Amino acid sequence: MAVPAEKLTVDLPRVPLADALAAVRNGWRRGWTPPARLAVSEWADRHRVLSQESSARPGQWRTDDMPFLREIMDCLSSHHPARRIAFMKSTQVGGTETLNNWVGYIIHHAPGPAMITQPTVEMAQRWSRQRLSPMIAESDVLRERIKPARSRDSGNTTLLKEYPGGLVVISGANSAASLRSMPVRYLGMDEVDEYPDDVDGQGDPCALAERRTSTYTVRAKVFQVSSPKLKDSSRIEEAFEAGDQRHYHVPCPHCGEWIVFEDEMLQDDGYMVHRGCGVPIEEHNKNAMLAQGQWVAHNPDGAYPSFHINAFYSPTGLGDTWAEIAAYRAEAREDPIKLKTFTNTILGLPSEGQTKRIEPNALRELAGKWPARTVPPGGLIITAAVDVQHNRFAVMLVAWGRNESAAVIDYVELPGDPTREDDWDVVWEYLSRPVRNRAGLDLRVSCAAIDSGNWTHEVYQFVRKHQHQGVIAVKGSSQGNKPVIGRPTPQDVNAKGRKIKRGVSLWPVGGDTAKTTLLGRIEADLEESDIDARRFRFAQDLPPEIYDQLAAEQFDIERGRWVKIRSRRNEALDTLVYAYAAACHPRIRLHTLREPDWARLEAQIEPPTADLFAAGDPPEPSEHPVADTPRPAQSGVGIQPAQQPEPSRPAGGNHGFGSEDWSL
Repeated sequence: MAVPAEKLTVDLPRVPLADALAAVRNGWRRGWTPPARLAVSEWADRHRVLSQESSARPGQWRTDDMPFLREIMDCLSSHHPARRIAFMKSTQVGGTETLNNWVGYIIHHAPGPAMITQPTVEMAQRWSRQRLSPMIAESDVLRERIKPARSRDSGNTTLLKEYPGGLVVISGANSAASLRSMPVRYLGMDEVDEYPDDVDGQGDPCALAERRTSTYTVRAKVFQVSSPKLKDSSRIEEAFEAGDQRHYHVPCPHCGEWIVFEDEMLQDDGYMVHRGCGVPIEEHNKNAMLAQGQWVAHNPDGAYPSFHINAFYSPTGLGDTWAEIAAYRAEAREDPIKLKTFTNTILGLPSEGQTKRIEPNALRELAGKWPARTVPPGGLIITAAVDVQHNRFAVMLVAWGRNESAAVIDYVELPGDPTREDDWDVVWEYLSRPVRNRAGLDLRVSCAAIDSGNWTHEVYQFVRKHQHQGVIAVKGSSQGNKPVIGRPTPQDVNAKGRKIKRGVSLWPVGGDTAKTTLLGRIEADLEESDIDARRFRFAQDLPPEIYDQLAAEQFDIERGRWVKIRSRRNEALDTLVYAYAAACHPRIRLHTLREPDWARLEAQIEPPTADLFAAGDPPEPSEHPVADTPRPAQSGVGIQPAQQPEPSRPAGGNHGFGSEDWSL
């Protein structure tokens, strides 16, 4: 039924024209007027309320309670020019609260996409529930911007908080998927020394997270905060040293000289003694000293602001007293584990810790007297590995013999762009070139493992083209107790989930397991005086950097994992791991071969009396450079005598490049 026209008329209040124009002008002015300059510390003092459940001192936040945090927070302010800030600290000095205040400031005052990364997804969920959600609930200005989680389509979940102008994503550094969410302007990384060295085979989680900020270039801000862990492997120590290295100086209450609280000043009776005047400083003087303190850069030419502070600065009533710290230090002197904890959590410094490592000079002692790209006696199976970098391909060749003895026969870094097919052709030319053994026979690589953690699509393209010739795609895992090579998973499926013909299989590699096995053997060889009893050797003229790279990681006994030594490259170690995984591949099964298998192999390719590292004249190296080396005929097999075009296939599944019947 039609509605009468008069029923559709709505009476609106009449607004004077002058008032309407004034409203338009005011709205326009507000839209073009930048927000008032506000520092993070000022925002926290106005709007941050500490909840009962997340703070030992609930109520209104007061930066004056921890005055040394003011400058750190202000560097995080949107108007401050710093684009990176690092905070290396002890416990109980407000590091996480600084991060929390910054997040509240972003949501209310400087909205934009932000990511906060915790060491694990579980810790990310815990931080969100125990720190972020209570902060939002206690702050009027934050509650206005984030809808309650119970409302429909609120954009408020444990790991995602939406607000006008942006959102906060909370991620775990142990999940590559959670680090690939979106471009972000603000990136906060909490407890970075707890992050894994490699996440899901895709590299350093800090680097993965920082790629999210590339869209914002000069407008991005990155904040790293952590207590340090292991010396030479500490991310936060590296970040601190690259910055201007600010320390908090306070005036001595007796002589007025500016001092930094250090472990050497703390006496066993709980007093601080300044070396200048020698008068004991009592605990009750501390808060007044902190209020007058100032940050001083010890490396003024550093790239960005970086801060270090220890537990001696923890304000009275908010942390351990000096007497309690002195008592704990006395216990720590008698216990290496407690000493490590004291160094990390009280001094805020990286510790030596309990580690195992091999030095590069020791590895050089295992070099043999045979040239690179030749196979010493006893080398019966050849595997290869390729680590893909943005401007090069690191390639290693390893010869394997009885008892899994190994000889690294070559290591090269081929310049190239992994996005260019022509540069992959150079890799293939290198891998397909045979190497000559002592008996004058040319041996071919039986299996080559290509790391697919980076440039995954390009690696799959190369593997798809050559997998019938022994090339496999691998992806490393840093989790412990994983097999050297696990069960493969198909990576090429169509929209219906069906496997594509000639699809690529991805083989998982237990990196920590392989490193423990291989470096354990090397360590044993270094203690073995009988050269013939050693199981691991290197060609005499390998590039010198290979030894530095093989020693680029150390085993953290406390955490039970391998950690990279900062400033060292580790491509050689990665390729050694992948070459071992290739040897354990089902088509070779190095670890299952028995004496009859080795005897059949040996009978085909070298004299019957030969040890892998026996003395004698070295074989002649193969002649042609990589660029001039023709690819082998497609009818060839893995081990091919120099003068015999149709050799018989050896035992042990040693099918090499060119083998038509290779299948995965």
